[in-house]
Amino acid sequence: MGCAVWDGWNQLSPLSSDYLLEVGRDAMACRFEVLLHPGRPTNGPELAVQALETISYLEEQWSLYKPSSELSLINERAIQFEVPVSESTKALIALGLEVHRRTEGAFDLTATKLSKAWGFFRRQGIMPGAAEIEQAMREVGSQHIQLDATSPSVRFTAPIEINPGGIGKGLAIDMAADWLEEKGIEQYAFHGGKSSIRSRGHQDIGEAKGGWSIAVRHPEQSERLLGSLRLLDQSLGTSGPANQFFYFKGKRFGHIIDPRTGWPAEGMLSVTVLHPEAGWADALATGLYVMGIDRAIAYCENNPDTAMLAILPGERSGQVEIVTCNVRPEQWIPA
Repeated sequence: MGCAVWDGWNQLSPLSSDYLLEVGRDAMACRFEVLLHPGRPTNGPELAVQALETISYLEEQWSLYKPSSELSLINERAIQFEVPVSESTKALIALGLEVHRRTEGAFDLTATKLSKAWGFFRRQGIMPGAAEIEQAMREVGSQHIQLDATSPSVRFTAPIEINPGGIGKGLAIDMAADWLEEKGIEQYAFHGGKSSIRSRGHQDIGEAKGGWSIAVRHPEQSERLLGSLRLLDQSLGTSGPANQFFYFKGKRFGHIIDPRTGWPAEGMLSVTVLHPEAGWADALATGLYVMGIDRAIAYCENNPDTAMLAILPGERSGQVEIVTCNVRPEQWIPA
């Protein structure tokens, strides 16, 4: 494997077949869908509906837009005293802390105040002043999270806020998909908003090694197909500022904030990560985007379970450069 550069012209979508059964539900501000082979097993649709109920349950626990959610209450109270946490929320925080460590702080669960300062928390981008950024930076940092694995409980040592964005969809898919597999579903694709995907088995019945085919589109021109990725019992997460940005004095600012500097990350159009687990793929897509192409490549070279497809601006307007790392040759099919 290793790294490669492709010249070409990221939106992701499963390349669905006519014979696939789709079971969906709206949650976490997007559409979640389970794609199954009809009749394999016969109770597949019922199991998919129950798995999607897990997604809705986790939304109730983690949504920052619900004042009574577990995560909202943690953000409100954990600066004052230890707050008990459920197993699912403990898993969310623990994964976020580990990805934060592995990405040298490029991914941070606590970047909420920065997102608010830049207006992206409400999807209304604004240019903050230096003092606002400085104040937000004082209230950001996963090192301020104390997670007691034995209690379990959580405590903050600074007035931070945990935000499940960039990790919650993927981890929710993992939890729901694990349940599906326990019930005997061996072949499926499970996505949240088409940006977080977990797959097992094969898209085509009887196919021995085809996996699931995912369309990769130009980040800023969604009608343009760049190629397709084959997921082979893998998960996928993608991150990029194509849908959330604003212009200030002619300069474009995207919604992915570098928690180490307080400013929007720059340099790439999108990053797509392949990993066995959707939670990891989701969080690493953000972390590697923030790290920049050189550090992202170095991360993948040191972590063979992580593959990456990065889309960078090309030399001419409208063109892109595609860089892959740890992606098997048969997995990436350029258009």
